[in-house]
Amino acid sequence: MSFFQGIHFYLQPEILPDLQETLRRSITELGGSIDENVPEKGYVLADLHNPQSQQIFQLFTPERWVVPLTFVEACKTAGAYIKPIFLEEGVPMPIHVHESIANIKFREALYEKILFCTGFPYATLDSARVIIADSKTTVFGALVKHYQLTPHKYIESLDWVDKCIERQEVSFTPHVFKNPGGRRAGEERTQFTEEDEQKLCEWIAAKIPFKSTGGRTGNKLYQQLCEMRIHPEYTWVTRHTWQSWRERYKKNAVRLDKIVDSIVSTTKPIQGEKWQYGYVRQDEEKPRKKRKTSARDEEPVAGPSSSGKKSVQSGPSGQLSQAISANPSLGQLAGILRLAPTENGEDDWRVKIGGDPPPTWAKSKENGDQERAKSSEPPSMTDDTLQLAITVAVAGHVLDQNLSEIAEQTRFTEEEVREYYDKCGGDLERTRRRFHKMREHLNALPDED
Repeated sequence: MSFFQGIHFYLQPEILPDLQETLRRSITELGGSIDENVPEKGYVLADLHNPQSQQIFQLFTPERWVVPLTFVEACKTAGAYIKPIFLEEGVPMPIHVHESIANIKFREALYEKILFCTGFPYATLDSARVIIADSKTTVFGALVKHYQLTPHKYIESLDWVDKCIERQEVSFTPHVFKNPGGRRAGEERTQFTEEDEQKLCEWIAAKIPFKSTGGRTGNKLYQQLCEMRIHPEYTWVTRHTWQSWRERYKKNAVRLDKIVDSIVSTTKPIQGEKWQYGYVRQDEEKPRKKRKTSARDEEPVAGPSSSGKKSVQSGPSGQLSQAISANPSLGQLAGILRLAPTENGEDDWRVKIGGDPPPTWAKSKENGDQERAKSSEPPSMTDDTLQLAITVAVAGHVLDQNLSEIAEQTRFTEEEVREYYDKCGGDLERTRRRFHKMREHLNALPDED
């Protein structure tokens, strides 16, 4: 790999000597060059996790980029040169990673990805071009609403950085047109002045510069205008109600449209820009939900089918069901024990395998046993057999728990504990003492330099 061919690097002097040597070797192997002075074109490697070291961003020029020390290793891992993406007019794009992202490690990963692509992720809320926040929180909607009228400022979700890197370009969540709504009459309470009409036309020119999109006589355009009264530059909207602003335009549309067109010819806006009324954020793609596995998709448990049979809630059979829940491997034992007696009164332990003929207990119709022919399943095992199965299962389950407990307390593997348990003839207390003494002995050993 030589994807650093022709690229110059400068190492910040504060980098530890051992790390400098490692970086020099890696850059050279990938075809890059290391300059002793800051190059006119190339990269400056610095420890950007240290706030004091972030002052080195002043070295940034349209052809000289400051990146973290992990940039070289990240390129090796990706198997390609990570290109600068988050740039505006040759300088790093100011990006703010919002605290609504609760996962600290995820936030740190975002910082590093942005730095790799020459962005500046330490911008404040006010100075940021892009604010990255968690779209699943209420803060996200509040940020969108707060900055919706701020030109050239965008609120993006967590996967925005990865999408930009994948496309190798910066793109923002688009705004799609939404019908502003119907009409409602209003009335004028205060005399309109020429200044009022001029400001109204400036508002319409900014929000709906193109009359063909519709919405100039809708309610929401003027309701939103009156909502702007909280901003100092929009205190003039309080002179009239939103109904009055709407009626003023509606009754004088021909004359006011000419003023709006004159403003638009000067500002020359692009249709669909984010502050225009009627354009809202396009819904982000929701991840597809994984299909839940149904009971029929699961692997059948060994043993006869229990479909159509009610579960036993009490008695030995109920106890066996509880034992199977505690120890799933008992399900195979239950399938083997579910047998029927032969004609001579002895238990027939055979089952049908492959293409072999069925056992005698399955030929009930041929033997004329009409009662057994009505049942689709062999008779259940006796209570004594059930009780024996329960005892065996519970004992095995308790033993497994005890051995697991010894392994966990002494920090040995379960295989080592079980091996010694079998070797000493199944003496549980002896096994417990043995491994506790071994752990005490290991803890008492001195550390070797």
